[in-house]
Amino acid sequence: PYTQAENLTFEESFTPNLAFSMGYVGSVGRHVFNWVNQNAPEALLNPGNDSQFVQPFPQFGGDNYMAMSGANTYNALQTQIQKRFSGGLNFLATYTWSHAMDDAPTGLGSTGDGGYHNTNLVPILDAFANSPWDTRQRFTFNGLYELPFGMERAHMNHAGLANLLGGGWSTDLTFAAQTGNPFTIYPDITTASGSSSFAILSRGPFSAGGTQDPSNPSITCAARTRTKTNWFNPCAFANPLPGDLISPGPNAGNPNQPQPGFTYPEYITNLKQVLAFVGGRRNQIMGPGYERINMSIFKDLAPFREEQMEFRADIFNVLNTPAYGDPSVTSDNSNGGQITSPRFFQNYTPDARFFQFSLKYIF
Repeated sequence: PYTQAENLTFEESFTPNLAFSMGYVGSVGRHVFNWVNQNAPEALLNPGNDSQFVQPFPQFGGDNYMAMSGANTYNALQTQIQKRFSGGLNFLATYTWSHAMDDAPTGLGSTGDGGYHNTNLVPILDAFANSPWDTRQRFTFNGLYELPFGMERAHMNHAGLANLLGGGWSTDLTFAAQTGNPFTIYPDITTASGSSSFAILSRGPFSAGGTQDPSNPSITCAARTRTKTNWFNPCAFANPLPGDLISPGPNAGNPNQPQPGFTYPEYITNLKQVLAFVGGRRNQIMGPGYERINMSIFKDLAPFREEQMEFRADIFNVLNTPAYGDPSVTSDNSNGGQITSPRFFQNYTPDARFFQFSLKYIF
């Protein structure tokens, strides 16, 4: 495996403490790790048939072979403006516009890594799509401000009651806002046996209304999108060919002829026909993004000589803004795009606003 990385950045200093930078950052990975099932089926079958009988070694299950056959790309515009600490203030603001793509699951695993097509039937390049962690836009801001009151500051630089109550205060704030990560839409049909199948994106997924695709005439189009009821419009997708079009057996002993009532023969191995049954690619559209404001308030005290005491209050999710998780219903049916749970950040981090208080004594 190898990676090629490139960047070109321009920097400008407006004042001795304020600077701006903007640059292109990109990378290309080749021959990266890819988990391949070499004993995957070598044909698509009717969903009622067992695909194990068309594996290269049907007496064994699948394997997990690590091939150096994957590829990935990352391209980004990265900007930032930074003020170094002076006059009691510092801050850093960043904006990134990027796109990450790959055709292989990560070695450590990631949400969105599953559901790759059978590489014995479909070339790995057909899996080249949005990476599960692809985040198109992200803006961050963090800053610290020391109020100019109290010991060793511009005003009230002396001990006393005024300093005790109004001196030594400072605050910091962090703000982050980003677009969501991609997820996969699955067809609402009985798919062929032998490979994963994905719905086919046929138009803008966030355009409301419209008409159903002929491959899925029974669904209801979403009147609104980007809601908890329908994050995307199910009518923006088409189903691949249903697996029950494949003949469950040969016609009069001829495997190249389908039985009466079926359209395709018993074994589907032609790449063009295989693609018609497996449909689109993974990670077609972006899920909900989120925004967060966190802040802290500090109070410095000097109880005795060189001893110090600091009171700190942390407020997480100041505006109590909810963050939606990815849709729970990702099939191309009338409930497609329904969201039933909040976004997961990490253990012991609630989605709601919460406070944390602490007191530190230094001696």
